[in-house]
Amino acid sequence: SYGQFNKNFIRHNVLSYAIELLTSKREESACVHRSYVRKLYDFFTLNEDESSDKKQALKIDLEHIKSWENLHDANIGIKKPQDLTICYLCGPEPQNDFKELISLGVLPQNIWAFEIDRATYQKAIDSFGKNQIPQPHILKQKIETFFSNTPKKFDIIYVDACGSVPSEQHALRCITHACFYHRLESPGVII
Repeated sequence: SYGQFNKNFIRHNVLSYAIELLTSKREESACVHRSYVRKLYDFFTLNEDESSDKKQALKIDLEHIKSWENLHDANIGIKKPQDLTICYLCGPEPQNDFKELISLGVLPQNIWAFEIDRATYQKAIDSFGKNQIPQPHILKQKIETFFSNTPKKFDIIYVDACGSVPSEQHALRCITHACFYHRLESPGVII
């Protein structure tokens, strides 16, 4: 079972932190902060040394820096938990992760679960009961196949493969496919 106290505690902390990074701390989670270019410009232009770096920096039109900041704002944007799209490896008990994500404000329609094993997939489907709504999209498919064939991006890719990244569970292959096919939003989180 995946419902033990420690597993629930870790699941809650990891998922709530990832959602926080992509919502209320979204600006902080970007690889390059909005202020980066302006700070570089200021570093060189406000320096009292008369170096060639300062002379080159003074040639920069400030409109280009404003353009960079506007581009950054457009790409980072603002998201709420209900705006996030998440996928995870299903297993026989998908409700554990699903219920946690719902409690954190993620919409059921934005949650995707993947399971390749026929028996485990059937257990996952049965765990929701007939016609129980809401439920995630549960696909009987390798997540890697989905990444390579479907142009869907996710804010959070949650790979709980019950093993280390380079293991027989092929978690590294899943992450490789997500990156190769650009299936992680920017900014995004891989757990």
